[in-house]
Amino acid sequence: MANEAGHGALKLDISAQAASSRTLPGWMYTDQAEFEREREAIHFRSWHYAGTTQELVKPGDFLTARIIDQSIVVIRGQDGELRGFYNVCQHRAHELLRGRGRVHRITCPYHAWTYGVDGQFNGARGTTKLKDFSNEAFNLKPVRVEVFAKKLIFFNLDPGAVPLRDQAADLEADLEAEVPSFDRLTVAPELASAEIHANWKVAVDNYLECYHCRNAHPALASLINLGSFRVDVHPFWMSHKAELGRPDNAAYPVLPGAANTRTLWWWLWPTTTFNVLPGSAELSVFSFFPLSVGSTLQWGQRFGVLGDPVDAKREQYRNGPLTAEDVALVESVQRGLHSRGYSSGRFIDDGDGEVTERATHQFHRLVAGALGLL
Repeated sequence: MANEAGHGALKLDISAQAASSRTLPGWMYTDQAEFEREREAIHFRSWHYAGTTQELVKPGDFLTARIIDQSIVVIRGQDGELRGFYNVCQHRAHELLRGRGRVHRITCPYHAWTYGVDGQFNGARGTTKLKDFSNEAFNLKPVRVEVFAKKLIFFNLDPGAVPLRDQAADLEADLEAEVPSFDRLTVAPELASAEIHANWKVAVDNYLECYHCRNAHPALASLINLGSFRVDVHPFWMSHKAELGRPDNAAYPVLPGAANTRTLWWWLWPTTTFNVLPGSAELSVFSFFPLSVGSTLQWGQRFGVLGDPVDAKREQYRNGPLTAEDVALVESVQRGLHSRGYSSGRFIDDGDGEVTERATHQFHRLVAGALGLL
């Protein structure tokens, strides 16, 4: 593999098979110029999770989302259509909306330029006196949005991107088939968001393998039957599924008659995950959004069946010890990636079970391919 000099001309030693492949080199997680390349080649050309259609029911309902330094708004039109726009006023670039809510029109807080919920410029003081002023030139700039699996909203800054339903139709079908009561799931209070002091790729690397579970997550490892662990790798998404191990696990008990007794994890390129843990009919959707070369926002939402009780102990374990264990792992890795004693690693692939990093390997190939480094 080439050394670090002249990163743009490198070809990486990431072979087609995980068992014979090196990992991404350490500098790809710590180099600011690399982060900027990924910003353009990956994050601004991919589908990212924004929220759910259940939050945008009436005309004017909106939500905002962000990928790195780009803020977008998704809003329900008077005609019932969902539309996405860059969340920026066309006058002097003030952000237009924050969070989630409902508006009759979009009014910039700075100089009160106004827009319809369809993104059309409605007017501003003084513009009618400008002889060469064109309203159409100051409409909000569109961003592509798509509803995935009937209720999940994704956005993409690339106007020419392959539709998500074409890129991951089989994932859509798998989610709907595997998640208990999928059609009846409704959005619940948001999962706690957290800033992780690590590159976004370190967080994804960790999510995509359970090779670390036996050592790093003892409670989870005793709940899951790791011998039944199966990894399914697709071009742009992966799944991890395992059967129940010990239903009497002290940290995460599974009650008799639970709607689901399996672990179900999916990842969608490049930042989105879908998660169901044993004993739960709930689905959590969370993303690893890059903030900077060494910082990542983990943000997500939880879906449950209306009227079903929430298992407080399970919630505390998932949002407490389990998350804390993973955060400690990836932050330690990020510190280690700066070491002069590390160059790149070697993937492990011992079949379909827990001792495989096949999904992480495919992720590295997607990263390298998007950057022209294969």
